[in-house]
Amino acid sequence: MTAGSAAGTEVGDAVNVGPDLTGAELTGGLNGWSTTASSEAGVEEMVLLDGPLGLVSKAMDERDTSLVMPSGTALAATWNPGLVAEVGQLIGQQGRERGVSVILGPNLNLPRSPLSGRAFEMFSEDPFLTGVLGASWVEGVQSQGVGACAKHVVANDTETERRRMNSRVEPGTLRETYLRPFETAVRTASPWMLLMAYNRVNGTHCAQNGELIGILKKDWKYDGVVVSDWFGVDDTAGAANAGLDLEMPGPARYLGARFADAVTAGEVPEPRLHDAVERLTRLADRAGRRTGGTVPAPALLRAPEEQRDTLVRAAVASFVLLENKDKVLPLDPARIKTLAVVGPNAAKPCFQGGTFATVRPEGELVTPLDAIRDAFGPDVEVLYEPGAAPSSALSLTEVGSTAPDGTPGVLMEVLSPATDDSPVEVLYSEIRQASAFVWFGPVPGVGANAPGRARITARLRLDTPARWTLGAGGTGVSSLTVDGRHVLEVPPPAPDDVMGVVARAETQQTTLDLPAGEVEVVVEMAFQPGRVQAITAVAAPEQTSDPLTDALAIAARADAVIVVVGDEQGSSRESADRTTAALDPACDRLVGAVAAVNAETVVVVNASRAVLLPWADRVKAVLMAWFPGQEFGRALASVLTGDSSPSGRLPVSFPARNEDIPGWGHTLDPELTLDYAASEPMGYRHHQETDRAPRYPFGYGLGYTEFVLVDAATASGAVKNLNPADGVEGVAVQATVRNSGDTRGHDTVQVYGRAPGETGFRLMGFAAVDVAAGETVKARISVDPLGFRRWSEAASAWVVPSGDWELRVSRNAADSGILCRISL
Repeated sequence: MTAGSAAGTEVGDAVNVGPDLTGAELTGGLNGWSTTASSEAGVEEMVLLDGPLGLVSKAMDERDTSLVMPSGTALAATWNPGLVAEVGQLIGQQGRERGVSVILGPNLNLPRSPLSGRAFEMFSEDPFLTGVLGASWVEGVQSQGVGACAKHVVANDTETERRRMNSRVEPGTLRETYLRPFETAVRTASPWMLLMAYNRVNGTHCAQNGELIGILKKDWKYDGVVVSDWFGVDDTAGAANAGLDLEMPGPARYLGARFADAVTAGEVPEPRLHDAVERLTRLADRAGRRTGGTVPAPALLRAPEEQRDTLVRAAVASFVLLENKDKVLPLDPARIKTLAVVGPNAAKPCFQGGTFATVRPEGELVTPLDAIRDAFGPDVEVLYEPGAAPSSALSLTEVGSTAPDGTPGVLMEVLSPATDDSPVEVLYSEIRQASAFVWFGPVPGVGANAPGRARITARLRLDTPARWTLGAGGTGVSSLTVDGRHVLEVPPPAPDDVMGVVARAETQQTTLDLPAGEVEVVVEMAFQPGRVQAITAVAAPEQTSDPLTDALAIAARADAVIVVVGDEQGSSRESADRTTAALDPACDRLVGAVAAVNAETVVVVNASRAVLLPWADRVKAVLMAWFPGQEFGRALASVLTGDSSPSGRLPVSFPARNEDIPGWGHTLDPELTLDYAASEPMGYRHHQETDRAPRYPFGYGLGYTEFVLVDAATASGAVKNLNPADGVEGVAVQATVRNSGDTRGHDTVQVYGRAPGETGFRLMGFAAVDVAAGETVKARISVDPLGFRRWSEAASAWVVPSGDWELRVSRNAADSGILCRISL
């Protein structure tokens, strides 16, 4: 019996029956990845696993693999809702096969700035494009009988002090821009869950922000579960009264039994608990996790080879060709005898940023270098040099470590805590192929909320004496020992930054000379009881020669050069923002130097954000590849040889310099508040308002053919002025597009709208066309009904501005295009 559910106090002939608290336990998680079951409510446990780039291991175990999907920005670059839905189906299928009820994704926050550490997960700077594609991803996932959890509501685009910072956003900007993608997803795809962000919005933490949650539940009539981000709650009554339904992870600290206690004490109305339980029960119904229920049948299940083919198609469609001088691409293998491939990302591509949601690739992984060699065949000599050293230290396994018994990897051990009364005992040990470990809840051999020690032991074999950088870190006091000599001690993180340190896999490092032969490296971390524990060890040898020299040697004698540069996994990461949109200086130096010795230079940029490209005018071609998923290699080789054509369009504006980034120079004030007014309007609207031309505009992209926009006009049809909250239906534009090139191609026609009295245009529609060489097609583009709304702060309501609206049909946000008008 749930406490208070049937107990009463008899007074005379009357019985005072307490509140109905049935199912209160559902509102608090069970552990790091599961909800709590309730026999009274007939609800079973439900597994919630992180995404959205692939399924994350519950135990953060590198042996637990999953397909790595294209990042949100890569998917947005396709401008293809159907293809995005297919990718959603893939991750939904993998979730279904692993018994997952809900996948934490998509990330519908907007990359207000390319400096955001987590921008790679996000789709686009435009709220309409983000909403349409995010909703497609949700539909794909949920078609497999697995739920999607759209995150993070809202204005969660700054990683610096993300758990304490305050986003100050004007009501109109909040509703029209930052909430808009979530509203689109709710209206069109009904995600089973919405996740509230860590940050504050206008002074109140999102998980306890009744105004925000009221918009979701009352204005949008959202019927799903509203869940906290992990450890994102710090007040029982505040969260419960605001409308939060589920606290994660478990065991619950603020909801669950405390939700019931707050109802009994009169601090939270009983109907609020019933609402939360009803929503969680509805989630169980949808997921087939009611007692005796069955998981819904999937829409489609793909065989492994079909899954890989889908990822190749998605990667190809995401590539954006920014430059192609003299039509250098596609490369003709018959005209090339020697091809130089340079750049660290050719042999070690980057698929994702550094987050808790790191995905270990499943199955065969073909690097861009290997795929290029295979595609060009034995008749072409393919040479490779990295040309630049890693900018950060590597895991011990990446530098060739072995465990003490000689097995490749490291020895990971969990030990009993050191005490005066008993010797340290090894409680758990295994050889692993990683050197960073995270445990939410139970630690192997120790259990949950208990003290102990974790230890990593590895051996490095050096042919000659060398200077190395070694590093250690974790959630407790960490020490680094080399050949039995204590060389570094790292203090524990500040209590309010433990999760940030874990997310960043943060270490302190030292540099020392190591002798030739076998060197033993030991990192040990003493931890106190806690809900998360982590230990990390890193290493990197000092560069004894400039790798650029060798790269230039092969570039100078090659018929063409492919340079593959971009991010490392740690350069874009959760819980830390960037300080510049530039690539690592070594990458820029490499590109510039190669272009100086070989005019036939093609650059592939493997970075999932807007980047500065100071050398773009000096190379023949620039291909933006983002974080395109684990089929990057095959997709890239297909595009370089012309077997496929790049058709992506930019989902974010590329600035010419850092100073052109919206909000550049504006940071958190002493109260940790970020005033969004300093960066609004952001994205392409920022470039419109400031007359600062972007390096490459939103919506821009080339192909292997050329297109001409011949004409455009508003299409006939019934225009319906609906309730202002629902916008205006029935508006469409018809455009004629001609392929003036000599190969078939794919183009994306875009419609931008401007309300009466406004100065800037906003994206309100788009459509893809496939056109044969020399042919002309007509495209009909439906205009977004919600794009006609504006939020009136005076009326605290939506309005549709009346008068003449301008609709500009164009091929990118900076293209003057063809102007149409409609009167409302």
